[in-house]
Amino acid sequence: MARPGQDWSGFAGLSPGSETYKRVKLVLSSANFEHLKKCAIDSRRRRQMDLPPDIDCSINLTQFATGFNNLVLELAFSDNIYWIARIPYRAINDNTKTSLLSEIATMNIVRQRTSIPIPRVFEFEMSIDEPFGYPYVLMEYLGGHKLDGLAKSIPRQYHIKAAKQFANVFAELQNLTFSRIGRLWCGETADQAVEIIPMAWHHSPGPLETSLEYFYNQRQGENREIVALHPNNADWLTACWVLKAALAHTVIEDRVRGPFPLCHLDLHFGNLLFDDEYNLTGVIDWSDAQAAPIEQLSVCPELVIFPGLSEEKNRPIVEFKKLVIQFVKEMENEKAKEEEKGEGKTPPLNQQQGNMKQSQRLTPLSTYMASESAELMHRQYMASPKGSLWAAKRVAKLIYGEHTTWEQLRKVYSCMPLF
Repeated sequence: MARPGQDWSGFAGLSPGSETYKRVKLVLSSANFEHLKKCAIDSRRRRQMDLPPDIDCSINLTQFATGFNNLVLELAFSDNIYWIARIPYRAINDNTKTSLLSEIATMNIVRQRTSIPIPRVFEFEMSIDEPFGYPYVLMEYLGGHKLDGLAKSIPRQYHIKAAKQFANVFAELQNLTFSRIGRLWCGETADQAVEIIPMAWHHSPGPLETSLEYFYNQRQGENREIVALHPNNADWLTACWVLKAALAHTVIEDRVRGPFPLCHLDLHFGNLLFDDEYNLTGVIDWSDAQAAPIEQLSVCPELVIFPGLSEEKNRPIVEFKKLVIQFVKEMENEKAKEEEKGEGKTPPLNQQQGNMKQSQRLTPLSTYMASESAELMHRQYMASPKGSLWAAKRVAKLIYGEHTTWEQLRKVYSCMPLF
């Protein structure tokens, strides 16, 4: 297995003088890495009673990776075992700690309840008062590498294999459900019964009870941002209205009150690892994961065409998506057969078995993914305030057809109050 840090660029990948450069340099110069090595060795001893007494651990401080929030380092043991250390390099506050503990709880639950390959969390520390001086998470190194887009990077002869593995991620997350919308929380030690807590980024942090609250409040919150950026602008006001109107075409009626599956929220090629035979070795970065509407689970950049490209160039994505949906449907059918036999049916994880409401079979994810509503959801949800005008024009074509012009929509919506 290749070492995790062999392609990491360290400071060469950062702009000298940038805020990230300064923060990372501070961590590397002030953290007690000897203590971190000892913690890693002690952690392995607790898991491997037969570990040689002379086992050692080294940390290369010149080769590292950085994300938006974290410094990532390689821990190399003398018996050729590798771990990853994630260290937040931004200001640490209660919100940061809650987010980290929620991510750890989520990863533990996914490992316990699914076959999705994700890193095992070995140790973590949230306090800055401990000898290391910073919070940290020590986790498993899975191996594998990232691709530059699935449908186009994976050779055609491996598409069926890769699509089935990718479909399994959707199918298993669909079955990992909760009774409310929000982040997962298992206490300060990340090993208690799961609760649903407020979301960090949403305009209505919740926890929320319905998909309508989730989508409508977020859309209107972002619309307020758009109007503030473009006051009294007819085109942008129309864009707000079109994106708001799209919600009526995207929400699944029988799923409004859940149950709500676990959603990764950032399921794209940058967070998927494959080996040289295109086996999925890891799904990483669960920092934004939460229980959310099933419509949200369908949002995946790997399964959406590029409107600016020709039909021929988009064909690999279309065909790959069809394969994924086909396999998701097959897995759903197998699950339904198990449930008909009285097997495999589980209540939402934060709800007791005795309180589970009995209902007819709900609209499955595969049905939604195959519908035009799924693309509407993707365009509507992924539209940033700055990119909402382009997204709204795309959404308008999907809702109203090619014969309704933007000018016609502007005459209607630019005169209507949005809030």
